[in-house]
Amino acid sequence: MKSLFIFCGILLLFSNSQAQFKFLANNSSDQYKAKIFVDKCEGNACGGKATVIVYDKVTGREIDTFHSENLDFGLTETQNAKLGWLELGKYQTPLIFGDFNFDGLEDLAIRNGNKGAYSSPSYDIYLAAAENKFLPNSELTKLASENLGMFDVDKKLKQVSIHQKDGCCFDKTINYKFDAKNAPYEDSSVIEDSSIADIVTVITQKMVDGKVKRTVQKFKMKDYYNQ
Repeated sequence: MKSLFIFCGILLLFSNSQAQFKFLANNSSDQYKAKIFVDKCEGNACGGKATVIVYDKVTGREIDTFHSENLDFGLTETQNAKLGWLELGKYQTPLIFGDFNFDGLEDLAIRNGNKGAYSSPSYDIYLAAAENKFLPNSELTKLASENLGMFDVDKKLKQVSIHQKDGCCFDKTINYKFDAKNAPYEDSSVIEDSSIADIVTVITQKMVDGKVKRTVQKFKMKDYYNQ
């Protein structure tokens, strides 16, 4: 009877492993590579609960393990998830590596569904810490989950930018920089409002010496968007 239980347990583990689809992300980072296990792949769409294991690219040492409730990514027409250990392209993977807080260390964003504005992609953000570990960051996760997709990273200005939209005629970009404690703060913003006739109203706000400097400009729509 004991042998029967052991055999059933092994069979269950095998069936569970077979139910997951397996992918490699080897081209998203110079420093790291990853194995991705995701629950569902139907046609060219993959998603659902997933596990991501990140490895050091040089030594092959396992660095950290992450979980996503809905990894959500697509495949090309020539890729077959059923073949096992399918390698994803650099810009196809649901993982984004980059130095998001400009401390010289490579951080990680992991797709977690479409919880952004207008059902845009949302991401959980993990910042690199000591001993090659990653720590979840709630502030940057919020920026990458409640706006129009993943934030932009500007290495030159050392800022990240989020984008917001309200209907056809209102767009807002907010730029964040980092304080001495490495926490993001709103440094500047630009609003483009084209809701009135053929006029675009541009409202710019910028922190200058601890105070908000606000500028309002109006442009003809055809002139503004042809710049």
